[in-house]
Amino acid sequence: MTIAAPVVPTTVAATPRLTRGMPRRWTLWHSTLVALGIGSAALTVWGSWAGSRSDYYAAIALSMSRSWSNFFFGAMDPAGTVTLDKIPGSYWVPALFVKLFGFSTFAVVLPNALAAVAAVLLVAVTARRLAGPVAGGIAGALVATTPILVAVARSNQPETFFVLGLALTAWAALRAVQQASFGWLMLAGAFIALAFQSYMLEAWAVWPALAAAYLFTRQSLGRRIRHLLIAGLTSAALSVAWIAIVSLVPPGSRPYIGSTLHNSPWEMVFGYNGLGRFGQATADGTAYNSFTPPYSGQAGVLRLFNTQLAGQIGWLIPAGLLAVAILIVLHVPARVWVFLGTWLVTFIAMFSLVAGMHQFYTAALSVPVALLIGTAFSRAVRRGMLWPPIALLVTASLTALGIAAIYGGYSVAVALVQAALALVAITGLAVGRAWPHAARIVVTVVALAGLTLTPAVWSVVTIAHPSSSNPVAGGVSDSSGGLGLRRLGPATGGPQQPLVAARAPAGPGFGMPDDGAAGATHDSAGAQARDGRSGASRSGTRSFTGSSDGSYAALLQYVEKGSTGARYELAVFTAQTAAGLIIASNGASILPIGGFSGGDPVPTLDAFTAMVQAGDIPYVLAAGNTRGGFFSSTSTTSTQISEWVTTNCVQVPSSQSGVQGLYRCAPR
Repeated sequence: MTIAAPVVPTTVAATPRLTRGMPRRWTLWHSTLVALGIGSAALTVWGSWAGSRSDYYAAIALSMSRSWSNFFFGAMDPAGTVTLDKIPGSYWVPALFVKLFGFSTFAVVLPNALAAVAAVLLVAVTARRLAGPVAGGIAGALVATTPILVAVARSNQPETFFVLGLALTAWAALRAVQQASFGWLMLAGAFIALAFQSYMLEAWAVWPALAAAYLFTRQSLGRRIRHLLIAGLTSAALSVAWIAIVSLVPPGSRPYIGSTLHNSPWEMVFGYNGLGRFGQATADGTAYNSFTPPYSGQAGVLRLFNTQLAGQIGWLIPAGLLAVAILIVLHVPARVWVFLGTWLVTFIAMFSLVAGMHQFYTAALSVPVALLIGTAFSRAVRRGMLWPPIALLVTASLTALGIAAIYGGYSVAVALVQAALALVAITGLAVGRAWPHAARIVVTVVALAGLTLTPAVWSVVTIAHPSSSNPVAGGVSDSSGGLGLRRLGPATGGPQQPLVAARAPAGPGFGMPDDGAAGATHDSAGAQARDGRSGASRSGTRSFTGSSDGSYAALLQYVEKGSTGARYELAVFTAQTAAGLIIASNGASILPIGGFSGGDPVPTLDAFTAMVQAGDIPYVLAAGNTRGGFFSSTSTTSTQISEWVTTNCVQVPSSQSGVQGLYRCAPR
């Protein structure tokens, strides 16, 4: 059976003389782009000014905004002692926002939301070039309603800049393979290098797909190989440019490289963030630290459909794989389906095999999935073929019903409605051959709902359930175990717990949840209500926020009085503890002993005692974890410093400092 393709309104051709210099007529495609932009912004931007943030990553943006050296190296603390545990590319834009507009939760979340909106529009434009406006509208909508992408875009986690980098790569790469263009291939490689600055080695996983597709272009084999070698080497060089520059800077002239054993950016990228993410199979405790976030269940073939990941990204993966087969059957040029299909399969394999990860890493799948489904659906409809869109709608509906059965709650009812809409769309596609244009547009919209309704509802629900330490969508728990649906209602976040050393947890780090999330989640509404914007006063003088009982303020006001002229006002154990204090003080110089989780050998005991003798560290908060956090190989550094402090420094009465466990360390 065949069907008529939806018709997009066209303008009557005018003579070149009349059209020269005149603006193009507004079309349905332009309205589609506007709708996608508004819809995506509503899901990601709306309400984020009163949402939650990871204090760890927020403190990084604040610290990076304090100097251009901090900005380039990605310093975690304002004094530039230690870096974050990644290349800082994803934090450069938030740091600029903080520098321009002052610190607030909105300033560190908005850039991520805008990056997601830009990715939606770019994917839509790319799909339109592949298969027309219908493909563009569908692909853009699929990215916009990817639940985990919406969740992470509403936080200050860095994932959305990586997704934007992938969208740019797809835009350039598809031009390269369609036009057999060396220039576009070079640009695609440059965008892969740009994405590398956000999520490092994950970005290179696009190269196998791009190389395979470029080999299908109509050029001589030697020319194709030569182009790939030049573009690949250039992309690799651009990718590691930051690493190479940092490695050439003397260690004494830059911050310590976070989460490394040997203060090496190469180790941080290829060890800790590379081989260190695959568990015991690739672990080497003498060469690099290993860290596997405990959120996404066990590695395996069906991992993307377990309870931790299915509702976040699994809704359209089967339809995306089916779309590859459809494109092959439709005789779409091999260079197109090879690129998109290989990309999707490579990323599925990567996320299935890595030992541990945050759920939001999988947001990267939204780009190839959306391009595949949008292109397959539109190409089939344009050719008047009925079975491909039916197959896509049925697959998406059955997947939604299956995932909804895992979670229960509102998901079941929504999935049933989605299945009903898919049936309506199938009927409309089958009998609507002679229908007017407006009616066929309605059928296309209903078909879109038949593909995306349940994940779209999960995305909407996410607005009421902010979660920044480990963002997840749909109102489900953000912890690694016991995942279940929250009851729909107001956001469950609350003010950060007060800083009271006597109640410091013995988990991975004081101020960090025991499940290992990267930084405490902070509900900014209370702080903003007190001060208009968290951590900064309108007069420009120091203001203190961050805890409901004012303990941050009491502590910071006390140490500020006694630290005049010192390099650091206060030293604390782990960057997790330091983060809230850095924010509450609007960028005070806080020393994060041990880096991210207390495992970094920075400073060493000798360096620490030398700074104490020089008067650079007048106060130490000896509370929280000093056992090395996630890493055991360097745990003695923090432990030794803690023991030295409690033995050689004088404890300050809590009646004066507002906290327990504060020590005064005076030079001898």
